[in-house]
Amino acid sequence: MRIFFTRLTFFVLLFAPGFGFGQTLLHSETPNPYVKIQIGNLPIILSAPHGGEMPLPNTQIRRGEGLARGGSGFVIGRDTGTEELTELIAKAMEKKWGQKPYLVIAKAHRKYVDPNRPPEIAFEDSNAKPVYEAYHQALQNACRNVQKSFQKGLLLDIHGQGSAKDTVFRGTQDGKTVTLLRQRFGEAAHSGKSSLFGKLEAKGFQVHPNPFDGKEQAGFRGGFIVQTYGSHQGYGIDAMQLEFGINFRLKDAREKTAATLVEAVTEYADLFLEIPKAKQPPKPNQPKADRSKDQADQPP
Repeated sequence: MRIFFTRLTFFVLLFAPGFGFGQTLLHSETPNPYVKIQIGNLPIILSAPHGGEMPLPNTQIRRGEGLARGGSGFVIGRDTGTEELTELIAKAMEKKWGQKPYLVIAKAHRKYVDPNRPPEIAFEDSNAKPVYEAYHQALQNACRNVQKSFQKGLLLDIHGQGSAKDTVFRGTQDGKTVTLLRQRFGEAAHSGKSSLFGKLEAKGFQVHPNPFDGKEQAGFRGGFIVQTYGSHQGYGIDAMQLEFGINFRLKDAREKTAATLVEAVTEYADLFLEIPKAKQPPKPNQPKADRSKDQADQPP
C-alpha cells in the first residue's frame, strides 16, 4: 500500500500544473530524480545518457526481444565512468570561463531506459517513460535556449566504448550532425587540424577517424541524440558523439581527460563559437581617504 501511494504521489506531482515536463524544465534543475539537469549560460551542452546506476522502482528491465544486439542496437550495459567524467568536464568549463554549460545526465540505469534510442525501443515499462521524456525535454530546452541566445552552439554527447581502450571515437554521421559548422567555416572545421578532434590529437589523444576526414567507425557514428539535435535539424546546434575508451574513464584518469578535453574545446570555441565574458562582481565602494589631517601636518 505504501508503494502504491508513493508512486501515485510521484505521478500526481509530476503531471500537476507547474510540474509538467515543459514548464518544470524551463525553470528547475531538478524536475526528475533520475535526470540531473544544469541550466547553463554557455553555448555548450553536455549530455551523458548511459552512465547512471540508479534502479527504477517497480520497473521491468528491458529485454530487447527481436532487436539487433550491440553497437547502435539493443544494449543494457552502462558506459562506466561517463556520468562522473561529464560532471568533471562541466566543472572544468565553469572554472575556465566562469560560467556553466548546460548539462543533462541520466541517473537511471540503462537497463531500464536508454535516452539514446528512439522512444519505441528506449523503454519497455511505462514507468520509465517519464524519465525518458524528462531527459529529452531538457535537451530540447537547452538547444532552444542556446540557439536563441547565441544562434549557434555545440552539443557533446559523452559515451564509453570497449573496442579500443586508449581511443576516442567521433560520431557525427560523417559530418551530418555538424552541417552548420561545415557550412559556416568549411570542411576543415570538422575534419582538419583546427577541428575539435584535430585539437584533441594535438594534445596527445588517440582519435578516430584519423585522418580526420575518414569514415567514422560503424557503431560509433552518432546515435539518436546527435541525430535528433544536430544542426541538420531545426535546432541549429552542432552535435558530436564522443566515445571514450576505458583508459580515459578510469577514476584516476578522469580529471586529466576532462581538463584536456576542455583545453581542446576552448581552442575550438575561440574559432567557431562565441563565449560570453563572465560578469565581474561590482567592486565594493572604497571609503575616501581623509586628507584633512595630512594637509594640516604639511609645513606652510
